[in-house]
Amino acid sequence: MNETSVTVVGRVVADPEHRQTRAGLQFTTFRVASTVRRRTKEGVFVDAGTSFYNVATYRSLGMNAHASVRKGDPVIVHGRQQVSSWQRSDGSWGSSVDIEAFSVGHDLTFGTTRYEKAVRFGSADGGPGGDAEDTAGDSAVDSGSDRPGERDEPGAQDAPPPLDEDEDGRGWQQVPA
Repeated sequence: MNETSVTVVGRVVADPEHRQTRAGLQFTTFRVASTVRRRTKEGVFVDAGTSFYNVATYRSLGMNAHASVRKGDPVIVHGRQQVSSWQRSDGSWGSSVDIEAFSVGHDLTFGTTRYEKAVRFGSADGGPGGDAEDTAGDSAVDSGSDRPGERDEPGAQDAPPPLDEDEDGRGWQQVPA
């Protein structure tokens, strides 16, 4: 199977929209503008063109993108690209570049952000409230350690236990990492 994977760096042009398919699949969409900057012979940077991308994020990535990304945020999007063309009612043709995102993050070149781990409730098989891939993790990351044996050092604290459920028993809650 041939797929075109792309990484786009740009800014979100409108607040993300959270949606649901008829089958109940949760997803979030937003648009990203990416402007190429070039240096002139005089050493001055100028805009050399802007491209716009429609981004779709599914399942847990969609929920997290909706909670994290806002209009104007600098982002990095990595995913599968598809170009769509259509004919308008006036007979002219239009096209768009769509990205099904595998990863979305803030671009930290000119700013900072704080990570919060999302706690999900649901089945480990990817049923309602959870994604199967979210149940497995890197033990060094899960333990909060980047060094072997750090958690065994005197004074090391265990992370607080995860919450059992929210009010309806299937929701999403943000807790500090």
